[in-house]
Formats: sequence, structure tokens, C-alpha cells
Amino acid sequence: MIGNRTKRNEDPRLLMGRALFVDDLDLPGMVHVAFLRSPYAHARIGNIDTSRAKRREGVIAVYTAEDLGSYWQPGPLLVPPPPVEGMVFNQRTQVPLAKDKVRQLGEPIAVVVAVSRYVAEDALPDIEVEYESLPAVVDMEKALEKIRPEKIRPGPRRE
Repeated sequence: MIGNRTKRNEDPRLLMGRALFVDDLDLPGMVHVAFLRSPYAHARIGNIDTSRAKRREGVIAVYTAEDLGSYWQPGPLLVPPPPVEGMVFNQRTQVPLAKDKVRQLGEPIAVVVAVSRYVAEDALPDIEVEYESLPAVVDMEKALEKIRPEKIRPGPRRE
């Protein structure tokens, strides 16, 4: 398939402006969500104060990992990784909201449920999060050193 043209069945709808997207839906009783995301690549999460966001008109609820209770767990693996000889993949996915520590820039910290997308997004700055910044490892080979130092073999560098 790589390098060959693929006939896509969705193109006519997209090109003629007849495609339907999730944002186009408007159902009775529908609510909207917005996620507060981490501004840090690696940090400990301290106190999360959602009280101001919860008081905003139109906000239905605000959830953090602590609010999820037993629902806070890795989700199912929806698409299995390709079989690669000698490679072991972790069979779990990311948890819905970060708890105690963020491990990537943009990781979800809290979710706001509101009557409209705009109210949900406007409530995000009302959430106050205390972070303790931690050093981030941004080099893949250095990240793997702690896991299996004997197997690190640098691959060819791309220019």
C-alpha cells in the first residue's frame, strides 16, 4: 500500500461539504467537555483547586483523577501493535487523567463538563494546579538507558 494511490470512500462527502463531524452534532441534553492539560513535560502534581471552575455558570461538573475512583485505570488496548520480532510492547494504554505526576506535555489533568464547548473552555483557567517541575528526558536513547542499558544500540542518524 505504501507509495500507491488508495481510493478513499469519504472523499466525495468531504469535497462537497456534506461530511458530518462530531462538532456538527446537536442532541437534546448533550453536554460538552474540555480538558485542562499539563504545561510541563514532567512534573509532580500538588493541589488541584477546581472550586472556581465549578461555580462558573453553565459548568455541570469538574473532574480530576481523584474524582474518578475505581474508574481511574488504563484503558483497553484498542489496536494491537504490529508484531516486531524481539520487541515487547506494553499492553496498557494511558490513564484518563494524570494522578500525582505528569509524564508528557499536554497530558490531561482535569476535565470540565459544561452546557457548551465555550463555557467548558472558558472554565479551564479557573482551575488552579500546583506543579513541581521535574527534569524531562527528551532523548529516546537516554530514556531507555535506565530500562535496559545493555541493549541500547544507536541507530543511524537522520540528517
